[in-house]
Amino acid sequence: MAREAAVGEVPRERTAAGREAALDHLIRTAAPRALRIAVRLVGPVDAEDAVQEALARTCRDFARVREPEAWLLRVLVNHCLRVQRRRRVWRWLWLDPPAPAPSAHEQLERARAAALLRHHVDRLPTMQRTAIVLRYGEDLSPAEIAAAMGVEETTVKTHLARGLARLRAEMGSHP
Repeated sequence: MAREAAVGEVPRERTAAGREAALDHLIRTAAPRALRIAVRLVGPVDAEDAVQEALARTCRDFARVREPEAWLLRVLVNHCLRVQRRRRVWRWLWLDPPAPAPSAHEQLERARAAALLRHHVDRLPTMQRTAIVLRYGEDLSPAEIAAAMGVEETTVKTHLARGLARLRAEMGSHP
């Protein structure tokens, strides 16, 4: 005899139809809350994309997680943190996140700044450059970078810290 799911609990079925119903229930009940959280964390422009990404990952992992709503929120928060981190990196590089329609002058300035950054990144030692590109260019976690580079996670963090310090020193401070 199947029991009714409690409020906030996603019904767990092993059949395809049951899985579809459980996913539908998750989307109906958790998505509005997830959207409210995302709006607070990343703002209204990026919130829907963050929720869609979190829902897609949750659906992918649905069969192996015990609490899909908790997993959804964890994935959502991690995604929002990545968005915030990217924004901080852009600010640190003195570039604002791309505007919907930048002027030709703004495009030229951004292109110059990006070229300058690429020039300085290319001059970094190989391990620092690799860590910087994988972290900020590909948005990999330090653990994922460590696996890709075949080194310890602490080594990756050291390369990231040294690479960022060198970039700051070489690029100087923004007026």
